[in-house]
Amino acid sequence: MRANMNEHYTFSGETESFEELALTEREGRTIEKLGITPEDLHKLLATHPFAEGSYALLFELPGHSPNIVAKAWKNRGRDSERGANENMVLRLLRIRRFKNAPKLRGYLQPSTILFEEKIEGETVKEFDKDQIERLALALADLHSIELNAYGKPLTKRRKGTRMDYLLDGIETIHKIAEPFASQTEATDLINQSLVKIKNQANKAPAAFSDTNFTLIHFDLSKNNIIYAKEDGDPVIVDWEQASAGDNAMDIAKLFLKSDFDASQKQDFLNVYKSNQIKDDPHFHERLNVYEIFVLVNSLIWRLGVLRDQPGQMTSDNEAQFYDRVQVNFDKEIGTLKALIS
Repeated sequence: MRANMNEHYTFSGETESFEELALTEREGRTIEKLGITPEDLHKLLATHPFAEGSYALLFELPGHSPNIVAKAWKNRGRDSERGANENMVLRLLRIRRFKNAPKLRGYLQPSTILFEEKIEGETVKEFDKDQIERLALALADLHSIELNAYGKPLTKRRKGTRMDYLLDGIETIHKIAEPFASQTEATDLINQSLVKIKNQANKAPAAFSDTNFTLIHFDLSKNNIIYAKEDGDPVIVDWEQASAGDNAMDIAKLFLKSDFDASQKQDFLNVYKSNQIKDDPHFHERLNVYEIFVLVNSLIWRLGVLRDQPGQMTSDNEAQFYDRVQVNFDKEIGTLKALIS
């Protein structure tokens, strides 16, 4: 849950050039095992990506069997931690035999390029009941991966309770929000929300006393959940934000990022709760707290994106992106007002 204090969204037009990419000897051996040469890789990165995320571009390796994609982070220096984190998490998922994630094929460090299997399937615009239930099963399996401390896999994780985890998250948001102090309405609302979150948690001490954590994805949006053509099961992609945390936090983020309504939430929870390995009597208490927290977290990210938007747009796509961020920011402000009123 601990955010990057230097969080910065980069539109593709601002991407660092891959032309000067110099592979180390070890990286050369990695791509050789995949059957590609450094020249092949440079040509690939000069093509148009078939998909773009907030921080990375995706390229398909033509003619490669099995199908593999290369995920190249836009700013290798600034985003190297993201790439290393995703590599580490995919390795952990492979060890734990979690089937609802892409198979890792290789990672280039310091080039910050990751190779993984391409998932043949589609994301959804609106979840149906079957898709929701399949996703609930997958996340119940993911959250069975127990960890005894919280934080990113590559950093020194912290021992503590779920209350410590929450308070650390509140402290981090306070720090991230400092540059936005001039935006009175947004920062006042965020501060009020953080007070409410802390008060709610303090009223439920038993809910936050546990010292066990699970692996969480922490970016469960529709775009990061692909339903495979082969069997219809969900495959979760983009693990760069994954960490050891509270499973209820992950579900709160899913509900927010995927726009679940009350009925969809209940369909999900019916399956998820019945397939949890351990009984969790305080799950709903934590979920209620985290639903406010993840909304504040999303607003902070949107504030940062809008702060850094360029004065001159380079394309219609770029202009539309920033328009969507503004629309969603206004929507989330309204939702947050209703939650804390």
